Amino acid sequence: MAARNKVIVALAMVGVLLLVYIQGVLIPNKLERERRYELEQQSPLTHDVSTILPYKSQYMGDASNLTNLYAHLPLNGVKRTFQLYPDDLTLEINYLEKAADVGEEQVSSALLYNSIAAFALIDNLQTIRYRFPDAIYQLTRGDVNQLLHVDLAADLLEQQTWKKEVQGRIKEWTKESSRFWQ
Repeated sequence: MAARNKVIVALAMVGVLLLVYIQGVLIPNKLERERRYELEQQSPLTHDVSTILPYKSQYMGDASNLTNLYAHLPLNGVKRTFQLYPDDLTLEINYLEKAADVGEEQVSSALLYNSIAAFALIDNLQTIRYRFPDAIYQLTRGDVNQLLHVDLAADLLEQQTWKKEVQGRIKEWTKESSRFWQ
């Protein structure tokens, strides 16, 4: 009987140690990785392009597709509304926060990155206008083609090509992009 009790106590101790390890090490590490990943998704330099690939579409008229696309791009934490102009093939995003409050450089690089992503994923989208209470930014598909010197075809959306052709050059383009902003 004493041997049986020792086995039960040993198993209980192993269980308690496993519980402490899971609660004290595994779960906090997982939460930290998730938090770090979410922060990385806010930067055009570290954003994971694979998260937006499900939103590829031939037509810009699908409002829920565009809403979900922008929910997975940088600046997704800034409250916004969407307006579609299907006759002009234009998307307008109205941000409720001032660009200056978000940060001019962050806004500029994120909007440029988001525009490239949207034009690469939405085939007939021609113009994107971003309205902030204190600024208006606008890019056309032609502006992005001119900036990229790369076709906005599906091969651009491959992970390695995206990292090299878009993320690898986003800082350089952010400096040049001011000519596109109103």
